[in-house]
Amino acid sequence: MRRGVVMTDWKRGLLTYVEASVETLAEFEKILNLCGGRLERRNLPCITSLVSRLRVNSVMYVTDLYGITNQLAFNSKTPRSYFLQKAWSYLESIICAKGPVECGRDVDLTCCEPCGTACLLAEALGVAKLGVEVDLRGEVLNRLRGEG
Repeated sequence: MRRGVVMTDWKRGLLTYVEASVETLAEFEKILNLCGGRLERRNLPCITSLVSRLRVNSVMYVTDLYGITNQLAFNSKTPRSYFLQKAWSYLESIICAKGPVECGRDVDLTCCEPCGTACLLAEALGVAKLGVEVDLRGEVLNRLRGEG
């Protein structure tokens, strides 16, 4: 089982996380090749239509990471980096619990490995909006305020 996570939409702080078997990742690689070989805008309609047929566990975490940290930093006159570090630490407790994960370039976790096929699959699933959506905004805000 391989795992991947990407920041699909930084405006919403949408992290897409996936767990997939080696066989599923091989099928995804075939899809990529059939649809042009790369995860590019012009190839997305082809990729998203085919990727929906794969058997994967994917979760889309709505965090509003940057909106919440900007608001708290502004209100408390504290550097945003302090809140971002705490927010990523909380997300790390969720995502890194099972060990290493392939991460996209905008993901800042200590368990990150370079982006590979699982990471690309997470990106394709996020763009296609396939997976269970979990709203963590309230929990992130509470943790950053010291209430969680």
